[in-house]
Amino acid sequence: MGIANRALDLLSPSGKRARLLILTYHRVLAQPDPVHPGEPDAALFAAQMDWLRANCNVLPLLQAVQQLREGTLPARAACITFDDGYANNLEVAAPILAARGLPATIFIAVEAVRCGIMWNDLVFEAFRRAGSEVDLSIIGLGRVRMESAEARTAARRSAVEQLKYRPLGERWNIANDLYARVSGEPAPRLMMTPEAVGELARLGFDVGAHTVHHPILATLAADEARREIEDSAEWISRWTGVRTRSFAYPNGRPGRDYNASHVQMVEAAGFDVAVSTRWGCASFGAGAYELPRIAPSERDAGAFWRRLCKTYVSSYLERTASA
Repeated sequence: MGIANRALDLLSPSGKRARLLILTYHRVLAQPDPVHPGEPDAALFAAQMDWLRANCNVLPLLQAVQQLREGTLPARAACITFDDGYANNLEVAAPILAARGLPATIFIAVEAVRCGIMWNDLVFEAFRRAGSEVDLSIIGLGRVRMESAEARTAARRSAVEQLKYRPLGERWNIANDLYARVSGEPAPRLMMTPEAVGELARLGFDVGAHTVHHPILATLAADEARREIEDSAEWISRWTGVRTRSFAYPNGRPGRDYNASHVQMVEAAGFDVAVSTRWGCASFGAGAYELPRIAPSERDAGAFWRRLCKTYVSSYLERTASA
């Protein structure tokens, strides 16, 4: 047993002292993309999966959560998830996972799959095509100079943050306007097709729901939020032929992006597990409907291992503080 395994055995033992680490990704790029510097390319993702296979017990999400609740989780337990439904999840990530025998859950934002692109990606593609200056007066940021890669990245992030909490229709209208100003071409298709979602299930991957329009649930009326949750489950089950049992909250920050009423809606809709974006790992006794995750962005195995260890240590500190 290597040093990494021994350290992780101490931090994430088996049984009732176990910790469940859930990793979350969005895209796995065929090649590095300066527009998405934090997203892994195929080579980096493959290296991370090799490390996980060698050092962790990677389990299907539903099985892992059940074992966590029963107190029978193995040491070094981990799960792999993806949010939104990008085409490269099937085209790039799935073959890497299948070659290593690793399970994963892919959460689908239904309207993004139907349209081919998410509103925030339409904003990103507008910035990809924009010159050294962009007019963001429509969202209160004025004219922004982008004379460096860092300035362009900062402007993109500011634009998305300004739009994230606006009404669904307004987000799309502004994103379409920004894109139309800099490109006369149709927006690229970045998401899977509905048929590809069905293919994921046939390949043995767990396909979960991520709402229909990827709204911030806390900004919606209760009936609208309930429809987003229930309709996404129905759509995914129709295209996969399997009842979907896993759910991911859009944006996913507890208390800000969703609240206790939405947790109840998810449970009432028939889901068995739900994940958030709260950073951390889950311990015995954790609720199944607000599971924390981490988003690895490290570029080498050493940093990747240190991030996992830090997450485990934090879980002990949290439990001590709450005791």
